[in-house]
Amino acid sequence: MTPPTRRDTAEEARTRILSAAADCLVRDGLAKVRMAGIAEVAGVSSGLLHYHFDTKEQLFAAVLRYSSEQSNELTADCLERAGTDPAGRLATFLDRCLPSDERLTRDWLLWQELDLLCMRQPELAEVGAQVYDALYDAVADLIAAGVGAGVFALPPEEIRVVAESAVALCDGLGARVLAPEDLTLECARERVALAVGRLVGHRGPLPRPDRARRGTGA
Repeated sequence: MTPPTRRDTAEEARTRILSAAADCLVRDGLAKVRMAGIAEVAGVSSGLLHYHFDTKEQLFAAVLRYSSEQSNELTADCLERAGTDPAGRLATFLDRCLPSDERLTRDWLLWQELDLLCMRQPELAEVGAQVYDALYDAVADLIAAGVGAGVFALPPEEIRVVAESAVALCDGLGARVLAPEDLTLECARERVALAVGRLVGHRGPLPRPDRARRGTGA
């Protein structure tokens, strides 16, 4: 067995720090998070934490990238299981833009905390804009594939606008799902399916995400 290199050890420590920071943000909220507390949860010294991240803002920007990358990998797996139906693939992707399972609920709580910083910190706002641009691009690609297949009826110049609108709809409804006794996940899914189905010019609402994941389409 090959012993770990210094680079591997440093990368492992960095990953532990990012994971611990995400856990602390979800558990305690932005106002109560401290660098020393993150170091303790990660099992590293404060000195090692500051070696990797000089400031809390740098750490949180890295957490946003880290969380986004992990989510993208899981979304790619879901799309692979969703089959080839464009409507089903779009429904599957948008369902992952809602707090639709335990992991996504945790991610949503994390992103809500980081969104507050994005409005105040230029460095984090830039990372947030990059993450959202990638999200818009992914949704736009799914819509464009549906237009190309004749499943959606939408002028090409409107695809990006509709993609951003679909994500914004999921953001708003997802926040309501997380609010106590406001909106159920099933209601949010129904509203996304109906509204986005109309926006992309689909013949009726988008299919249920669970059916799409089984590859059964609408």
